[in-house]
Amino acid sequence: MSTLKKLGQFFSEKALRSLSTGVAVSSIMLGLGAFSKPASAVVLIGGIEVDTNALADILLEYANVTSNGNSVESAILDGNVATTVFASTTPGAYVKLGFSNPILNSLGDDLALFELGLPDSFSVEINGQTFDYQTYETGDFTDNPVRSINVATLDFNDFGIALGDYVSQILIKLDNISTNYGTTPALGLVAGIRSVPEPSAMFGLLATAGFLACQRKQIKAVKKGINL
Repeated sequence: MSTLKKLGQFFSEKALRSLSTGVAVSSIMLGLGAFSKPASAVVLIGGIEVDTNALADILLEYANVTSNGNSVESAILDGNVATTVFASTTPGAYVKLGFSNPILNSLGDDLALFELGLPDSFSVEINGQTFDYQTYETGDFTDNPVRSINVATLDFNDFGIALGDYVSQILIKLDNISTNYGTTPALGLVAGIRSVPEPSAMFGLLATAGFLACQRKQIKAVKKGINL
């Protein structure tokens, strides 16, 4: 058999093996729940696309906070930007929130904090570091036309979180007093702007990566004159 035919046959066999390996690895990881994620939907709030699977849904701690809802917990975790939590006394008002589905740090902004009324600022603590974020008016309103929806967006890079790592909890201080209006923020919703890739996308990436890695390895072997 000519060298060209042998090379063609070799790579055909290797391509099938690599694809099979990618399929097998993906199947194992899916079976272990590595990529499993409840169904979610992207919704637009104040011009920001947020994932309904990436909402803060655990109230870990709070102090000196009240709400306009039934309770502090229901107001901040109900997914409704119109129900808010805010400082009952200052200083020392804060909420510490958790995410059942940790938020991925990818390129660009990763988290949105929505509040109502006049633009205010939040002090946010993640990974032991604290930064202030000013909200801005989105131009959207709740059912009450005088309640403007404002937002501040966060990039996890600010807090030393590496790209591809996750954030599972966040502390938000609600006692910042606006120098312009003398008000404090009314926090309505905390949501991830983007989420983990779906299993189908990861499946394709694994299969392709396995195939390409095998090709590179064997091409090097051919160049070195190894007998195929």
